[in-house]
Amino acid sequence: MSSHRSAWLAACAAGALSMAGSLAAKPNATPDPSALPPPAELMAQAFPGWGQLPSSRVQTITLPRMPGLSREPGLAVWSVGANRVLAEPKLTLRTDASHLTLIVGMVPSNEAGKPLASHVLPMAIAAYQFEQRGGNWKLAARQGVFAMRGFFGEASLRAVELSDQRPAVAVEYGSCWQGYCGTWMSLYELNKGQVKSEPAVETALSGINVDSTADCMRRLQPLIRQHPQDIHPDDDKADPGSHDCYAIESSWSIDASREKPGDFTIRYQGAISRADAHTLPPSAIDQRQVLRYSGGKYRAISGFNPVPPI
Repeated sequence: MSSHRSAWLAACAAGALSMAGSLAAKPNATPDPSALPPPAELMAQAFPGWGQLPSSRVQTITLPRMPGLSREPGLAVWSVGANRVLAEPKLTLRTDASHLTLIVGMVPSNEAGKPLASHVLPMAIAAYQFEQRGGNWKLAARQGVFAMRGFFGEASLRAVELSDQRPAVAVEYGSCWQGYCGTWMSLYELNKGQVKSEPAVETALSGINVDSTADCMRRLQPLIRQHPQDIHPDDDKADPGSHDCYAIESSWSIDASREKPGDFTIRYQGAISRADAHTLPPSAIDQRQVLRYSGGKYRAISGFNPVPPI
């Protein structure tokens, strides 16, 4: 069982996680058929001219009509049609003995390779399929962008197994706005190398609003640690009965030991002070939610998500 910890105060820890392997530098070494090729080798096929220089990583992609896209081209936006992007490899997933899928993250860029991203701009996440022919990996299909997730063009991607030979891509992302912070996760399953554009699950992993008003730190004592606050004087005037105060984090795991996708379990921990009970001590949170796979989706079979909407 694999377990992953969500950083509840992190603002989009964007990872460049690669599962690529390489051959040992030995004379006359026999190639290991299970070894994955270097990501740079795959990127050069998916994006001709891609290399180590920042300017070579600037590419042009064409986006179809998708939710959240602008119809007018511009800087620091995703628009229908041609987009200049900075493309970086994120994951290499083996889907069977002779096929793999390269996952690429993209963000709008200037000509020199400097990212151009606003707070609400997500990372574009794309997939490219490869097959092994005569001992070499060759580009077989260009799936292209299957998801837009994250903030400031950033998100953290990692490979997970739903079950034996059922790979998936977990995308975690987070941000803060006026004292409200949160992290979220979307899980995308692979089917014969293609990444499904509809996530198997989307859920909030954490939420904290301790710094949103002056009273939240006090109301959540003694269940959370105190820290210095940068609160505007007007925040002291907020009515405690008008808002909840909370600090909730989580960890999650998938039981991949079975033939079919295993249960998705999230454990939430933290504290909450409800608006209608703000004069009472805060409530501790220590609970689980279990989701079960059926028909391409994970659905809750027990427990609930205690993270308030942000």
